[in-house]
Amino acid sequence: MRSDSCLLQEQSQLTSMDHMGGVNVASLAAMEQSRMLANTLAQNNDPKFQNSKFLQFVSKMSRGELSIDDTQVKQTGESSGDWATESQQQYNAGPAWADEFVSRGADRWVNEFASGGEKHGSVEDQWVDEFSNLHINDWADEFGKQVGEGAFGESSADTWANAYDEYLNEQVSAKQQSDASRGVYAFSDMNPYVGHPNPLKEGQELFRKGLLSEAVLALEAEVLKNPENAEGWRLLGIAHAENDDDQQAIAAMMRAQEADPTNLEVLLALGVSHTNELEQAAALKYLYGWLRHHPKYGTLASPELADSLYYADVARLFNEAAQMAPEDADVHIVLGVLYNLSREYDRAIECFQTALKLKPHDYSLWNKLGATQANSVQSADAILAYQQALDLKPNYVRAWANMGISYANQGMHEDSIRYYVRALAMNPKADNAWQYLRISLSCADRNDMLEACDSRNLDVLQKEFPL
Repeated sequence: MRSDSCLLQEQSQLTSMDHMGGVNVASLAAMEQSRMLANTLAQNNDPKFQNSKFLQFVSKMSRGELSIDDTQVKQTGESSGDWATESQQQYNAGPAWADEFVSRGADRWVNEFASGGEKHGSVEDQWVDEFSNLHINDWADEFGKQVGEGAFGESSADTWANAYDEYLNEQVSAKQQSDASRGVYAFSDMNPYVGHPNPLKEGQELFRKGLLSEAVLALEAEVLKNPENAEGWRLLGIAHAENDDDQQAIAAMMRAQEADPTNLEVLLALGVSHTNELEQAAALKYLYGWLRHHPKYGTLASPELADSLYYADVARLFNEAAQMAPEDADVHIVLGVLYNLSREYDRAIECFQTALKLKPHDYSLWNKLGATQANSVQSADAILAYQQALDLKPNYVRAWANMGISYANQGMHEDSIRYYVRALAMNPKADNAWQYLRISLSCADRNDMLEACDSRNLDVLQKEFPL
């Protein structure tokens, strides 16, 4: 079985925080920074600004109503609820405010707190909990510094507030649209391969060459021509996953499963893509399905267990499978994915390293190892793993983007820019990579290139940032 179906994205990057005699130094510093920032922002008398969620948050920080506890922003003296607790367990602070977007993509935190709104309180309060993933000192200090230097005009506070409120509204709207269309594949508008005599063969050849965007078009033509072709849908899902689009990958793989419900490659692909999307229940469902339908391990999976899957049960079964067949790389791969779900990154790394001894030329497996090492605060090691993946498949968009993330996490923003630009040159539709690029440009003080980024002018960006 090939395991090139999907890839784990880097989901969180960590940084240590200093503590002094039980008092969180970062909390005190952030409170002071927030107090200065709130004072600056409060000078704007516009009622719309004064009522903005952005100023409300900064004001809460400055008054000590919110505090930093072990890299997490928490409401002082209150329980933040199940959603916030889960969120704080899932994600940790990054070395800069940008890392939240780098590690998850701007839409994912909105997806989670917007869906939990009725149960856990208002959207803005939950956003305050999710703000725990940002490193406050960095943005507050930078904002204060630039205000002090006169870098902003009189309308700067208004701009910050409006930008935040508009962004939040846009992302909630996008989340609702995404939920409505989840599982529905979105075909390209213009497809030159429609009418091709053998689009599947053409798509396979384009995929082999690493021309993923072209392969997507050819494979779309195939499944339009033969809607029940499970292999066409499966390969289309793989192409989207490697092109850094898990939602389209999931939609394609779901169609593949409809056509072939017991296809092991499809079940594993869906398990990994749902892991990338941080959807544990769905990931467990498909990974358990992989075990249940496997000719060697199916006897381990009791049918009644499928009605109420728990992580511990599924992990136990796969460990039993690994003991039955320690030479089966695929079992170690699935175990690595499962340990990513539970954030046991060291154990996941061991599983992927074991699998690589058995399948050393699997480029997607090198990428999984790299993403897991990045989650385990090993960005330098992750870069080496990504390089192995790129040596095996040079046009591997997701590995190029992940390489950029690891450089950004080490504060090497100029280097990260070059990798994002390379990824985008291969897939200009990779929206997440455009977001990552813009953040790194800002962190690298390359504001002169923001217009080129916003207009998606790859000619200018490639000339300025060659690799």
